[in-house]
Amino acid sequence: MKNALLTCCVLPLLLTSAAQAGINGIYNVRGTETNDGEKLTFFGTVTVSKYKTGKYSLKFSNGDAGTIRFPFNKLLKDNSPTQTVTFSSSQFSGSATFKNVNGLYKVQFTYKEKGEPISGSGSGSK
Repeated sequence: MKNALLTCCVLPLLLTSAAQAGINGIYNVRGTETNDGEKLTFFGTVTVSKYKTGKYSLKFSNGDAGTIRFPFNKLLKDNSPTQTVTFSSSQFSGSATFKNVNGLYKVQFTYKEKGEPISGSGSGSK
């Protein structure tokens, strides 16, 4: 009974850790955006799902917030030292470089809003 209870309590924690292993998951990021000459800072998250989609959820120093969802141009891979992907949607384009440094995943990214003088860049880790 003791082993069954232990398995019941510990197994979900192990599975959660395994689900966050690899390149998929949530990265905490910070960066800057230039909006028509005005420079803003931001913090937030970059979420990578199924090796092929990304979502930027950012909160800006002026109180605004925004979310950008997009597919990458190619599938990401676990355990690759460095890989760069690009994305393009009807509103935004950009790129993201993922690095695996001793099992710690880091991201650097840029984005630009199409038809507007808005661009940004940031970095963070998981």
